[in-house]
Amino acid sequence: MIGVLVVDDHPAVRAGLAGLLRSEPGLVCLATAESVATGIDAARRMEPAVVLVDYDLPDGDGLTLCSDLKALERPPGVILYTAFARPRLLAAAAVARTDAMLDKGAPAEELFESIRTVAGGSARLPTPPPEVMERSYALLDPEEIPIFGMAVNGAPPEEIAAVAGTDPDDARRHLRALLTRLRGSTAEQEAL
Repeated sequence: MIGVLVVDDHPAVRAGLAGLLRSEPGLVCLATAESVATGIDAARRMEPAVVLVDYDLPDGDGLTLCSDLKALERPPGVILYTAFARPRLLAAAAVARTDAMLDKGAPAEELFESIRTVAGGSARLPTPPPEVMERSYALLDPEEIPIFGMAVNGAPPEEIAAVAGTDPDDARRHLRALLTRLRGSTAEQEAL
């Protein structure tokens, strides 16, 4: 069985996803949570294989939670499951080490397949389109571009640290700073 944690601020969405997961053989909803804080707490306690993370949460955003989940001792697979699943979010999702991104409007079969793919360890976010990469580069200092490039290509903080000649905690701080800038840019774009 693939254990799934659902993190969404809407009670009806949480209940609906829990019921949907119960209906699919091989999947089980271990718990639901409504915020970044309760999501990280539930992930520590339950150790799910996969976490479905909504983008818009009351105490932060799903990108922050994705990043925090990936920093756990035994990180789960993470799917950013959002109504904002647009190409412009891909760069920030990659920096947050999200394994997959799926629109909430996708069919249930696509959700199930994404969960299985992420749980199997073979999920990979698509490369952000060139225009998203160009906008992202414009937000960064020249010395941050290699770190960003490695993050977008799936390099974990340990690998980024080794290439940059620093320690993994420093690499995580750099990634958090990049995520803050990219997230702000994504929020501005969503408002347009």
